[in-house]
Amino acid sequence: MGLDSVELVMTFEETFGIIVPDEESENIITIQDMVDSVFEKIIINPSEKCLSQLVFYRIRNAFESFGNYKSVITPDSKISDLLSKTDLESDWDQLASKIGLKIPELVDIDLNNSLKSEVRFFGFKIFDRTKPIAENTLRKLTDWIISMNSEELIDIQEISSKYEIERIVCLIIEEKIGIPLSEIEPYHSFHNDLGID
Repeated sequence: MGLDSVELVMTFEETFGIIVPDEESENIITIQDMVDSVFEKIIINPSEKCLSQLVFYRIRNAFESFGNYKSVITPDSKISDLLSKTDLESDWDQLASKIGLKIPELVDIDLNNSLKSEVRFFGFKIFDRTKPIAENTLRKLTDWIISMNSEELIDIQEISSKYEIERIVCLIIEEKIGIPLSEIEPYHSFHNDLGID
C-alpha cells in the first residue's frame, strides 16, 4: 500500500470510528471492499425511510417544474433528455435551486458538445475529459447528490444502510484524491481504476 492508500484508510477509520487492521487493509482492492469492511465494523440502524428514494423525489419534483410529466421521470431517465437543449447552464442553475441541495457542476464537454472526449497533442492522447454530467441517468445524479450532501443527509452515528456508507466513502475519495464523483464507481479498483497508490 502506498501513502495515498494508507491516508485514505486512516480517513475512513476516523470518519466511521473503526479500526481496519493492516492485514485486512492490504486486501482491500475496490471501493466495494472498503464499504464491506466498514459495514462489518459498525452498527447499522435500519430506517423505514429510503434516502435515495427521498432524494429522487426531490429531483423528480424539480424536473417536473421544467414541464416534464412525472411518468417520464424515472431513475433511468437521461438528465439531458429532461432539460432544454438551448440553455443547459441556466437550466442547471435552476435545477440546483429547485432541488435545494448541492449538485455536481457541469463539465466542459456538457457545455460544448463539439469537444472530443480525448485531448490530443500532436496526435498523442494526453488525457480523457471528464464524462458529461448531463449524459448520465437520474439514478447517478441521485447518488452524487447524496454523496455531496452526506453531512446534511446522513447522520454518521445512525447509518441505516450499506448504501449510505458507499456514498460517504465516494465523497471521501473525491475530497482526498480529487477524482470527481462522476468518475467513481463501487466496483473500481483503488489502484488500477483510480490510480491511487
